[in-house]
Amino acid sequence: MNEWIILPKHYEEALVILSIIVAIVGSYASLELNRRLAKATSLRKRTLLLSSLTMGLSIWGMHFIGMGAFELSVAVNYDWVLMLLSVVPAITAAWIAFYLLYYSTITRKKVVLAGTLIGIGITMMHYLGMAAMQFGGDIRYDTGIFILSVLIAVTVAYVALLLLYKTRHVDRKRILIPVATLMGLAVSAMHYVGMLGTTFCIPADATTVLSNDPITSNILSEVAIPIFILIILITGLYIHLERRALQMMAYTDHLTGLHNRRWLDHHMMKVDGQYNRSKQTMAMALIDLDGYKWINDTFGFDQGDTIIRQFADRIKEILGEEEACIRYNGTQFFLIKQVDTEHLETAFNQVLEQIRQPMLLENQEIHLTATIGVILPNPEETLEMRIGQMESALRAGKNEGRDRFVLYDELIHSDRREQLIVGSLRKAMTDYKEFNLVYQPKIALATGKVEQAEVLIRWNHPKLGFISPAEFIPIAEKYSLIHRLTEWVLKETVHQMELWKKEDHFIRQVSVNLSAMHFRSESHNSMIKEIVHHSLERGGELHLQLEITETSVMENLERALMMLGELKQLSLTIALDDFGTGLSSLTHLKHLPIDILKIDKSFIDEVPHDERGTAITEMIIQLAKSLGIAVVAEGVETLEQHEFLKRLGCDYGQGYYYSRPMNVKDLDQQTIERTVRDVG
Repeated sequence: MNEWIILPKHYEEALVILSIIVAIVGSYASLELNRRLAKATSLRKRTLLLSSLTMGLSIWGMHFIGMGAFELSVAVNYDWVLMLLSVVPAITAAWIAFYLLYYSTITRKKVVLAGTLIGIGITMMHYLGMAAMQFGGDIRYDTGIFILSVLIAVTVAYVALLLLYKTRHVDRKRILIPVATLMGLAVSAMHYVGMLGTTFCIPADATTVLSNDPITSNILSEVAIPIFILIILITGLYIHLERRALQMMAYTDHLTGLHNRRWLDHHMMKVDGQYNRSKQTMAMALIDLDGYKWINDTFGFDQGDTIIRQFADRIKEILGEEEACIRYNGTQFFLIKQVDTEHLETAFNQVLEQIRQPMLLENQEIHLTATIGVILPNPEETLEMRIGQMESALRAGKNEGRDRFVLYDELIHSDRREQLIVGSLRKAMTDYKEFNLVYQPKIALATGKVEQAEVLIRWNHPKLGFISPAEFIPIAEKYSLIHRLTEWVLKETVHQMELWKKEDHFIRQVSVNLSAMHFRSESHNSMIKEIVHHSLERGGELHLQLEITETSVMENLERALMMLGELKQLSLTIALDDFGTGLSSLTHLKHLPIDILKIDKSFIDEVPHDERGTAITEMIIQLAKSLGIAVVAEGVETLEQHEFLKRLGCDYGQGYYYSRPMNVKDLDQQTIERTVRDVG
């Protein structure tokens, strides 16, 4: 049985220091690339590769420079295959670290698991490198120190992950220096602790190869050329990445990673040419998120950005190779889609359905919708012309109720339509025969009785057909026609109320909406006073309710308070509509002479499943009760909403669950009240 001689170990101090410096410099380079990776979007995969290479090679380079500092009393050579293979675990370990940080949701368990895997990778690199040594003897390891070196490697990896995570958004590079120093020293400590537990032996009969002095390893000269080549390659890749990053930053939205408006301006002609050459049919769409303001107001802007990112990721999932999505501005996205005309409806209904899928925010499901304006572009039209068309179609979709796509039709959506509507509106207002009024009942939730209704105007144009109030009311306001239209509605409503009173009809009180323009002139109250006085002269009390909006009141609060005071003197009931959508409601609510609060539909949509929406609705009801104000919930569409509101003590409910707006002849008390009675 052979006897073994233990070889003394020696170190070249200068090279030991150099190896530590290499580890520190490599750590700094990795931290810097980590910062770039955090900011990267479309180049993230390339940056991930470069970061992994840099960190892996810095650990590997530190090891072999450390081995160059190591001296034995015998000549040492290295197996090139094992040397090159040993770099693989180091790069893989680095790749795991960066992938965890930027391509996965970070949890404590994942960090512990990744730290363990990375530590094992570093350990494998170290001991593969040791196995590459050829000196005619044997290497033996102290079990305790071997385990200690593995534990150090895992701990170093865990700490490195945390440091990478904490410094990913650092702006001042100087802060990275102490962090890199700590990481470099930790990596070096693992190497030299591992070497401390290593024993080098040669057979006793091989003493002839022993030297009286330590023999310097030739590893540095052997490794110098390949390392130099690798450094040149990494530097070239880094420079290329920098150039590409600058180009992409100019054309990329930093929040979502999508193209931005600048990309659209510069590449529209290229996109047109590409589709013309391929003879493919292209559709363009402007997507706008509905009700996004509620997200920012409820959860804050950071969480709002999270929703925008989730939305962008969702859109990316449905993009084909020849398609593109551009973040046009805050909540609007420009979509270029390859679709045949006959499949247009199916394609955009799929887009809407994708958007409707719930998103997670703070472990809570958020349901969003979007409105889409779509065009089939004409190659002769400019980008600005196309955007104008999409915006017109988008506005039409918003006016029609949102959560839909609208294909642009020049006859319907262009400015010419607005002028056509204005002219038709002026003509229709000569005799008002094209208009009719419908009534939507309000249910007293405590009793299930219906005694009130809201009057709404409808317009059936002889050529254009039904024109939504959401379209013609803003036009009437814009061209100062709304005052005359309101006057006709009030006169017709008062006349109907007088007939109902004689018939002892079940509708006792009717509410009429006042335009936001009403409070812009103090003289506008005169018309209401005249109508009320004429009705009173004909005998009887007039149970008329006027609905005003928060925004109209807040525009000029002092004038609005004065005008509302005049209306209250007429014994009219005042309701504040769309409560919760304004900015100063709670501040001025106690000063407003109002009798009723109408909770906006956007809040009712959220109850009873959304905790925040439910809490806000409950707060509004309690606030109103404490002020002696009745509450109407509008937009009630489900049994759950009805039962929830009744349980909270809401006074009235209004919405499709009870009844759609109806003509006078279709109003039936028993049918409406049966809905409530059957569930009561």
